[in-house]
Amino acid sequence: MSLHKDISAETIFALATPPGRSAIAIIRLSGPSALDALDLFHVKPSYNREMRFVRLQLDDGSVLDEVMCLSFPAANSPTGEAVLEIHCHGSPAVIAAITDRLAKADEYRPAAAGEFSRRALDNGKMTISEVEGLADLIDADTESQRRQASRQISGVLHKAAQAWRLSLIALNAELAAIIDFADEELPTSILDRLQQTSRRLLSLLGQHLDDGHVGEIIRDGVEIALIGPVNAGKSTTLNALAKRPAAIISDQAGTTRDVIEVHLDIEGISVTVRDTAGYRETDDVVEGEGILRAKAAAGSAHLVIIVLDISDPDWPNHYQALLAWGVADHIVIANKADKLDAQIQDLPEQALLLALGGANADRDIAKLEAYLWQSLSYLQSAEEAPLITRARHRHAIETAVSALTDALSLDVTSTPELVAEEYRRAADALGRLTGDVDIEDLLDHIFTAFCIGK
Repeated sequence: MSLHKDISAETIFALATPPGRSAIAIIRLSGPSALDALDLFHVKPSYNREMRFVRLQLDDGSVLDEVMCLSFPAANSPTGEAVLEIHCHGSPAVIAAITDRLAKADEYRPAAAGEFSRRALDNGKMTISEVEGLADLIDADTESQRRQASRQISGVLHKAAQAWRLSLIALNAELAAIIDFADEELPTSILDRLQQTSRRLLSLLGQHLDDGHVGEIIRDGVEIALIGPVNAGKSTTLNALAKRPAAIISDQAGTTRDVIEVHLDIEGISVTVRDTAGYRETDDVVEGEGILRAKAAAGSAHLVIIVLDISDPDWPNHYQALLAWGVADHIVIANKADKLDAQIQDLPEQALLLALGGANADRDIAKLEAYLWQSLSYLQSAEEAPLITRARHRHAIETAVSALTDALSLDVTSTPELVAEEYRRAADALGRLTGDVDIEDLLDHIFTAFCIGK
């Protein structure tokens, strides 16, 4: 459902804690009748900001539950409306009794997904980037995702984008003077200031775009593809990283036919590792499809791990064949080193020599984990945390950069109106980033992805 219609006259409620049995559950209400809801349970409402212990009663005078009630007048609430939180026991029967009583009252209705946060946005309690940060915090699985989401909630992107947009509005104000006095010769100081400010802003936006997509990678997680010839040890590598038998291991070639994935937390980084079908020349249709999927996984991965059987004399040819897949950012595991009769020569650069199925497997697994973390450490080592964490952020800033670039290519003295239009285009792009320009479709998408009660 779209939340754009006027809903300020409606009071919503929802369970704000996970469903099921628990010690405590929280039922939230927001809207003009939120604080009056206690009347339904024969409890005198409080219109002050306070927490108090009360006994909720049914119409027959029996006690439904002993609860803590937290009241927020509109001026001090998280949604900008009157808010009541009922902290009850987490019995499914208690929760059902309270929510059923609310649902039967004309003044109250169940909340839609994300409706509490949408009201907070509409009432100026949150910005659009803070809402996105909240959504990311709810979905965060790792420490790096939590830290990044917390930064967005604190408003770092909104404040930066707002300042950039105000600079563009100021530039357009100066252009208005040029347009109004087009027949007069303007001081070069004004023209120089327009050029310098535009170039400075363009450079700043470009620096944020040139961030290696670190913010998006941290938010969405790192994708790693394991590729290699058959029986090189890819599934053994996957199981070693997962610390469980996620993939079937067999001496029979071609055991892995489809892509198998596991999700890991590597030093606070969310990682998805995909084990793929082993590469070889084959006429088997199913195995051939598995190899095609392996190539696709390698092509979309942020990092590729090429696993080679270093005891196979033909490993150099296998390595070159895999590089021909178009693999760019990759590391090499030279596996089965315990089967070598002599020291290997001409290893690929920075290859890790391991024997994951050998007598010292635990030691080699530790070496693999440390090597993998070193390959991902760039995500944590940036001097400044990235502002861009979503594709829409990047698109908005790219649009602003394009408009500024076009503005600088124009002659401001002869075509000030065209320059002004480019400044407006850049400001509108940043306005969509901050929520100052209409983004209704985007908001519906964001809030429907929220849980009920948030």
